[in-house]
Amino acid sequence: MLERMRPVRALRADRAQLLGASGTAAPPRASLPNAPGARAGRGLPLRLAAAAVARARRDRIVQALIAILAVGVALRVWITLVWAPAFTGYSDSGIYFDDAHTTLWADPIRTQGYSMYLDVMHAISPYLAPAIYGQELAGLIAAVVAYLAVRRCGGPRWLGLAPAAALALAGDEVILEHTALSDSLFIFLLMAMLYCAARAAFSGSLRWAGACGLVVGLGVWERGAGSVMGAVICLWLLFALGRPSRRTLALALLAGVCALGTVGVYVAWRKLESGMPGLLSANNAWNFYARAAPWANCNDFTPPAGTSALCEYTPTSQRTLQGGGEYIYSPDSPAQQLFGPPYRVSSYPHAMELMQEWTEAAILGEPLEYLHAVWLDTLRLFDPNHPSYSDMSADELMAWLRWGPEERPPGKNEFVEYWQHKLYPSEGAPHHGDVAPLFAWEEVTRLDGVLMGLLLALMLAGPFALGGRVRERAPRLRSGMVLFGLSALAMLFFPILVKGYDYRFVIPAYAPLAAAAAMSAWGLYVRARSWRPLAGRAEHARLPLQRSS
Repeated sequence: MLERMRPVRALRADRAQLLGASGTAAPPRASLPNAPGARAGRGLPLRLAAAAVARARRDRIVQALIAILAVGVALRVWITLVWAPAFTGYSDSGIYFDDAHTTLWADPIRTQGYSMYLDVMHAISPYLAPAIYGQELAGLIAAVVAYLAVRRCGGPRWLGLAPAAALALAGDEVILEHTALSDSLFIFLLMAMLYCAARAAFSGSLRWAGACGLVVGLGVWERGAGSVMGAVICLWLLFALGRPSRRTLALALLAGVCALGTVGVYVAWRKLESGMPGLLSANNAWNFYARAAPWANCNDFTPPAGTSALCEYTPTSQRTLQGGGEYIYSPDSPAQQLFGPPYRVSSYPHAMELMQEWTEAAILGEPLEYLHAVWLDTLRLFDPNHPSYSDMSADELMAWLRWGPEERPPGKNEFVEYWQHKLYPSEGAPHHGDVAPLFAWEEVTRLDGVLMGLLLALMLAGPFALGGRVRERAPRLRSGMVLFGLSALAMLFFPILVKGYDYRFVIPAYAPLAAAAAMSAWGLYVRARSWRPLAGRAEHARLPLQRSS
């Protein structure tokens, strides 16, 4: 009887607590302005922050991530104080300043995402320094996003520390973030693509698939070479969970549609405001031409009609122009003499179509020469200074960023300085201190030589390393490794196939390559540990047989 009365008594007590003296319902205590519940609500952010700090104290992985970010912050603060406002020796910086100052569509070769960024940041502050601070902040955020992307793929959480360290600590990343170039923002967008793709595939979320497509499109705005990531991510989404299903097909299609729609907005905007030909750029065939021009010999293929002026018949060793960059920017280039300079839209009818056709004819007519050029550039992934038909080794790039074309102190790039002053007339004189320690750190953390070979070997071993029992423990990790591995290969080899080696194009592959290699290394470690007990049991099983005989 007493047990049955307790719920009734509790109900009456609750009713008495809620009713006031007049018998009407009183408002909840938390709704009163000075009630303890209201004060607790106002203190919720502090409690959450305290809980996060307490968790970080107990979580060694979070502590390691915080330490990586702290060192990354220190590196960026130091370079900001020593060399202000930025490294501006590379000529592309002047082109971006020009576009942001005059019109977004002044440059007919590059996409204009970075010029848009400079334009927006200039509206906020008429100085270059805040734009550089934004890039450095984006680099640190990209490190966190890379960590979270790997965490979404399953497996030990510490695997995500590898790409986070590659982004936060590598000297190349720090230097590019302090440079007025598009690379750092493209790397940030690349990490966002991979994170959104992992969220979409492993949760089946259409919303994340749409976000992934949007970021892929913005990556194309930032750099035309980002278009290859659209194909990589859509194919991966289709096969991320194994055999394609209706859900994975919907994810891939939605990501592709959103990417194409975002790129379509750029194309329409450009066409409406500039009236220039082409889709992403007006002079889109120049980079492809630079891939074939240094070694193409018209004795070995038939040039298309109207392109004979592009032909050379002398051996490559006897030519005045050697690298692909010289065939783009030198006035002695056959293409410049026929179509005019690459920084202007040619008045020659169908100039880019003819240049594209000539390059395709050269590659199809001399496939062995093309493969040889690709092979020479592939060797430069391990030895950046190895001779090839392409340009800008790691050492040359670092010298250009600091000193411009002279590549030594006290060099400067007058073209960049002219447009920098036009865009930022109120900015004071630059401060150039001793940055030798940072560039020495860049050499130490540079991914080349044996380290590059080891990371690529681990990545290629990933499908085997993450199979079998390892896949049972972390079923998503193998698929995630494929995502990061394909992205790294795309960043490494797409430029080599269509333009030529440039060390700038290698750096975006650092983080996905480090992530894929870390996943694969963990899989190999787990396999090695599982083999040891099996080998011991097999040896123990053989011993009695030997004794009985």
